[in-house]
Amino acid sequence: MRDTILFGKYQLCRTIGKGQVGTVYLARHLGLGEYRAIKRVAKADSCYNAFRREALLLKSLHHPGIPMVYDLEEDETYCYLIEEFLEGESISALVKRQGNLTGNMVIRYGIQICDLVHYLHSAGTEPILYLDLQPNNLMLCHETIKMVDFGCADYLSQANRSTLRYGTPGCAAPEQYTREPLDEKTDVYAIGVLLFYLATGHLPEKSNCAGLVDRDLALGRGLHAVIRDCLSGRKGRVASALEVKRRLERLIKLEPWRFQNDSLPSLILSFAGSESNTGSTHLALGLSACLWKWGIPNLYEEHNNSGHSTIMAERAHSLPDSAGICHVGRWAIRPDYGPQVRFEIVPGYPVIIRDYGSIKGNAALSKNAAGRQRFVCVCGGKAYDTRETQKAVYAFREIAQVTGLVYNFPERNFRPEKFGGEPFLCCLAAPYFEDAGKPGREAEKFFKQLWDKLTETKGVEQQTAFYQRAKIFFMKKKP
Repeated sequence: MRDTILFGKYQLCRTIGKGQVGTVYLARHLGLGEYRAIKRVAKADSCYNAFRREALLLKSLHHPGIPMVYDLEEDETYCYLIEEFLEGESISALVKRQGNLTGNMVIRYGIQICDLVHYLHSAGTEPILYLDLQPNNLMLCHETIKMVDFGCADYLSQANRSTLRYGTPGCAAPEQYTREPLDEKTDVYAIGVLLFYLATGHLPEKSNCAGLVDRDLALGRGLHAVIRDCLSGRKGRVASALEVKRRLERLIKLEPWRFQNDSLPSLILSFAGSESNTGSTHLALGLSACLWKWGIPNLYEEHNNSGHSTIMAERAHSLPDSAGICHVGRWAIRPDYGPQVRFEIVPGYPVIIRDYGSIKGNAALSKNAAGRQRFVCVCGGKAYDTRETQKAVYAFREIAQVTGLVYNFPERNFRPEKFGGEPFLCCLAAPYFEDAGKPGREAEKFFKQLWDKLTETKGVEQQTAFYQRAKIFFMKKKP
């Protein structure tokens, strides 16, 4: 296939997928060196006219969640739609990989889905109905929902004139199987199905919330009510995707959502141990897992030569994308590829968690100690660890302005020691938890306390002022 070059500039790499309407290939633009997705349909195919309609429809749409159309080409046998190549995984693959999502993540993705559907319904003079919202037609690309496959989408008037009522069984609204008119509520029903799927891991068996039980406390009654009202009959169904979006936005309660402002740089939380085997990696992964549970996207970056992240990715059979990111369970992980390989911060992650392993001899730690960061020094919690802890604290003082101190594996009745009035944002003892991916209630309470302290604006300002005064004092004492 690599020997095939289309129109003198697109080199075919591999087949991405096959559907009801043609085949999709990954291709490389020889001149620009960029990848494209090329959808090919035979002119003799009965879907050819629908394919051309899809191409013209996509050309008129401009939204971050809709793939960009670059060109429409044809030869004697086929017609080709050249689109933006989306690197990510489908919602179906996401749920298959990590199971049902927490309530906060369902809300976060749901808001993005509603925003896409509302755009289609209001972008032009006439609403565009998507008519096939289902887990395989939505992709997650660095925490941004993208809508693909517009083969069933059509303008409101044309959709009602058509004798074909498109839709995927289990996801389509009841009116798509009857003679009732199609409108914006038809897509709203499918939004409810997707929210249900994200929350439970399976599609609803009936057009109600019978499978969404109240005993799942992670969902909450508010999300339960939104899904129920989307899956109601036409008369009781939510009127628009915009209304669903507003109801979901009212369910957001966690303050950390303020870090989702794309105009701000990512908040970086850096972990380093006072010495080897203090558990800094375990704590960094545990915090990452908790943030995902709370609905805060984050990227775990390995900045040490342990190779642990590579082993995790290999066991999960997860290949890195062009940004070097692997998806392992709930985590988004970027292994340490060595000092020669550098990546930019990915916009989809408002929080970056960096794991430096040990502070001893870690050149990367001193090199990267800049920007909007909070440093966490992980120390041993035994009496004989005091000297190493003291050394690490003073070493951190030379590198970073903002620090927190966490004692791991503490002795019973352990009391944290203060060093020279050092104004730590936090000085905490970490509880034992076996699985970093599922920290448990006690560990989650600890991580919530750690997160609140590290993101406390007032505390950061006070600590920064302390370091500035200390720096002036030491400079004056120099001969």
